[in-house]
Amino acid sequence: MKLAVVHINAERGSEPYTEMVTEVFNRVKRPDTEIVHRWAKLKRATDTVFGYPYLLNSVDVIHNILDAGRSGVDGAMVACSGDPGITEARTLVDVPVVGPWEATLHLASSYAYRFGVVTVEDRAWSETCHSLIAKNGLLDRCAGFERIETPSAKAFTEGFANPDFVVKDIVNQANKLIERGAGAIVIGSAGLSTLAGSAGLTQIEGGIPVFETLSIGLKTLELRVDLTQKGGLPSTSRTGYTQRLDDQGTDRVRSLFGL
Repeated sequence: MKLAVVHINAERGSEPYTEMVTEVFNRVKRPDTEIVHRWAKLKRATDTVFGYPYLLNSVDVIHNILDAGRSGVDGAMVACSGDPGITEARTLVDVPVVGPWEATLHLASSYAYRFGVVTVEDRAWSETCHSLIAKNGLLDRCAGFERIETPSAKAFTEGFANPDFVVKDIVNQANKLIERGAGAIVIGSAGLSTLAGSAGLTQIEGGIPVFETLSIGLKTLELRVDLTQKGGLPSTSRTGYTQRLDDQGTDRVRSLFGL
């Protein structure tokens, strides 16, 4: 099984992060799963908390998934808890496309009646995660949000060399949510998920599961590929918003915008 993972930032300068992501994926993926990494153009992942670069980057993610689909991968996912471009990408390829945040929210809801979200210190990203929970119809299952106290600039630089202090921050925020009724914890950040996964943070004392989004996204993608290739299900619904735009129409539209 060959799967494409599209990162929301440029390859150059992201080497420590990519290495850690690969380590996390290798821990959970099937032995026969081959991962093909692709990168968007944005050089600073911190730009994704702003609407304009996030929108442009989403288009780049979509085209990466399109190109991966045409190159023969069996499925694709984006390595971002914002699930940028996922729905639109599904209209362009004939393989399963997974948004890790969508997949994690629904899985957490099957583990516990209410889940809590731990995310980065940036308020803008917290609101993005909240809006996607609303989009997925799960706000009534969410016990609340807590942002870590560590600034992202520190968490995603020093944290890659020594994740312990970031993981401790995640656990502290998770315990606040558990006090408010959360029976599961969802990490609303690909970067924080990678740090948590690398440190082996899978549960809080007392048997409260902690879901890091990238591993859940990858395992969901493996499942979706199997259900398509072996179970006979289509890659996605082909009615309504996710109806397929044929390759000729796709190329025509891309050329109109000089893409």
